[in-house]
Amino acid sequence: MFQYRRINVNKDRDRLLEFHCRINYESETPYARKVPYEQYRQKWLSTMQPKTYLSDLSKSMKNKRTMAEILEDNGTPTGYLWVIFTDIQGYNMMIAQIMDIAVTPEHQRHGIGLSMLTRIEKIAKERGATFLRSDTGIENVASQKLHKKFGFRIKRIEYEKILQ
Repeated sequence: MFQYRRINVNKDRDRLLEFHCRINYESETPYARKVPYEQYRQKWLSTMQPKTYLSDLSKSMKNKRTMAEILEDNGTPTGYLWVIFTDIQGYNMMIAQIMDIAVTPEHQRHGIGLSMLTRIEKIAKERGATFLRSDTGIENVASQKLHKKFGFRIKRIEYEKILQ
């Protein structure tokens, strides 16, 4: 039985780092993904990025509007979502920004991602959001297909050039 629960950053630390690292890897440029995931993961874990990520997540959770949840199937983590809310002063608008959304590899392509997006949209509307935003890497085709299927449209294109 699937059930959402609020993240406990200390208790869920290792699972959160794994989810976030995999999201980063899947959304990286081809240059960064030249190395296998395990090698990327070891490098990532040796940097300040995990500490910064956990700190940012913890700080955002002080805002009651933030969604920070783990989806479990009979106690086994199968997905994770993190959504922050930003008021746009002077415009009477609020943006719900999906910071992370992930499904474990063994549970992908079973509709869980769409179900999570449906939950996010419903709660974002309840909390007064005007826009729902998300991003992904240019080569993360699975994520792009999920966003398109859910009705997202491209808002901005960023460019990168490798300098060697």
